[in-house]
Amino acid sequence: MDMSISLLDEEELERRRSVIDEFCTLTHETSELKTRHYRGIVFTLSFVCLLLVVSLGVFAWRANAMEQERQALVEELRLERAARISATLAAKDVEMDVATHALDTKVRRDIVDERMEEQRQRSIELEALAEKIAQQKLIEADCVTPKSVLAAKGL
Repeated sequence: MDMSISLLDEEELERRRSVIDEFCTLTHETSELKTRHYRGIVFTLSFVCLLLVVSLGVFAWRANAMEQERQALVEELRLERAARISATLAAKDVEMDVATHALDTKVRRDIVDERMEEQRQRSIELEALAEKIAQQKLIEADCVTPKSVLAAKGL
């Protein structure tokens, strides 16, 4: 009889269960599934957001490193340009000094040559004048020497 009571109790329980109870049970099971589903979505989105934040941090760090490298290269380029300009100016100065020295040397040489020519001409004039004066002195002194005779004949 105990078994028959328990069967009856179960049947009664089954009967007592109404459509509303079944609806509530299904709704509860569905909400648990949705909650699990939403938890999975939230976890996945959180993971994706975390990945995006980490990626953004890595990209920002890399961009900063590239900017520092670019600044270092710009500074190195500026120093190289300054050194090249300095070397170019030094080369131009040396070139100008060499050209000035060569010009000064040539001008001095030309001046020295010109003065030497003037001195040679002056020397010839003075020799001619000395000869003329010597002949005038001989004529005035009325002195005849073998040298004066030869000079008078143009020998």
